[in-house]
Amino acid sequence: MKKTIVISILLCAMSLFFYSCSKPEALSVEIAETSTDAVVQGANDSLTFSAGETGVLRIKDGNLLFFDYKSRKDYVICSRANCRHNDDSCSGWYEGYRGALGLAEYGGKLYCFINNSEKNVYELVQMNLDGNHRKVITEIDRGDGAPGKWEADLNLSPTYYAGHKVITILNWHYNPADSDEEDIQTQQCIAVDLQSGEITEVTPRQKEPVQCIIEAVSKNHSAIEVSGYQEQPLTQREFYEQYEQGAFAKNDRIMKAKDPYEGYQDWYFDETPQWYRYLLFDLKQEDTSIIKKGFLKKVRNEDGEVRAFVPPFYISGLYEDDLITEEIEEEMIEDEGYLGFVKNRVYRWDLKKDQKELLLDLENGYVFDAGGVDVSSIIEGDTLLFLKRKPNGKADYYRYSLKTGKEELLYEAERNVPYRIVGETKRSFLYYTADDTKKSMYMMDKEDYYKGDFEGSVRLKELDEYF
Repeated sequence: MKKTIVISILLCAMSLFFYSCSKPEALSVEIAETSTDAVVQGANDSLTFSAGETGVLRIKDGNLLFFDYKSRKDYVICSRANCRHNDDSCSGWYEGYRGALGLAEYGGKLYCFINNSEKNVYELVQMNLDGNHRKVITEIDRGDGAPGKWEADLNLSPTYYAGHKVITILNWHYNPADSDEEDIQTQQCIAVDLQSGEITEVTPRQKEPVQCIIEAVSKNHSAIEVSGYQEQPLTQREFYEQYEQGAFAKNDRIMKAKDPYEGYQDWYFDETPQWYRYLLFDLKQEDTSIIKKGFLKKVRNEDGEVRAFVPPFYISGLYEDDLITEEIEEEMIEDEGYLGFVKNRVYRWDLKKDQKELLLDLENGYVFDAGGVDVSSIIEGDTLLFLKRKPNGKADYYRYSLKTGKEELLYEAERNVPYRIVGETKRSFLYYTADDTKKSMYMMDKEDYYKGDFEGSVRLKELDEYF
């Protein structure tokens, strides 16, 4: 009997030991505060995180985590003693696959969207930096998946905190009421006031497929691209009514297709004109204006097939409320054997005066997307990085100051940029290199980066992300 008791005690002790080893500790380090003038990207549980001055916020395996640079350890955002971090009594726990997103520190508070499946809503919650005083700021109704109803989700949606608001994309799905209707998936951009909880529809929800992309964010504005098809597709019934009347008799792509309706859908998505609108949302005034609108250009391959639909320019960021835009031309790079950017013109667009200033006119080079947040190519608040190709697979790397208007040669290196900057502190950059299986994370001093000296980079294996 005594032997059995001893074995039971040992088993309990071992289980507690392995549990404590497998779970991150409760929060015992400080999370640095970010100014409300900053733009902060929220972390999702799908290969994204939110980088701050002292560490990284991320979402993983049912917990809201803070990775501390100094100790190189994960901590659950919970300060409760002896908490197991596995139920709703813990401020750093969430339930379900993709049950949380948009985790970030902004203005001295933590924010996150939590999926409350019982109430069928997304709750935007606010917490102190230690996880205490958790409260719900607002609720977003997820709708109803029944026939004839709309249902919303925030899965994989980007989230940005700026101007005392959070901006994100709602993914809507319309379930047809009957066979005469089509299944519709569309997107809508919204903003939530972090103080009042008021929800603003930056773009309307439309009963047609519309794509929304947050292109740039500053403390005062957000630029959004909205695009869709000029005409809506025929339902299967509508298609066959016209098909039987010979409406598509001259369309070889449809007539030779094994399934005519599938052939029609392929033809529709390739050949139907797509419209676009670049919008500007004023975070203070809470109104939306049109910057530019028109139709996307079709880009075809050598066989005449549509390869892409592209806008006349791309938005690379906002600087002092002016848009930084790029016009790009592609051609085959002879010594690389694939299409690449051969001309890249960068402009500063004063929207109030509607005046554009040419900043960079690059031949055989391009600005590369190395911003600390996905929504911008600008680093350190006023710097663009670009390269100019040289022979033998080499390139000269430069930086350009939006503040002074000057460019500076940094170093020579391999032509293809092998890294992506995904975060920064006052002194350091966070970046990754990638292969087919994972992203390998590093941290390096900014001055070393500008010298092209990657030897001093600190490897952060704990932040590696696997595909």
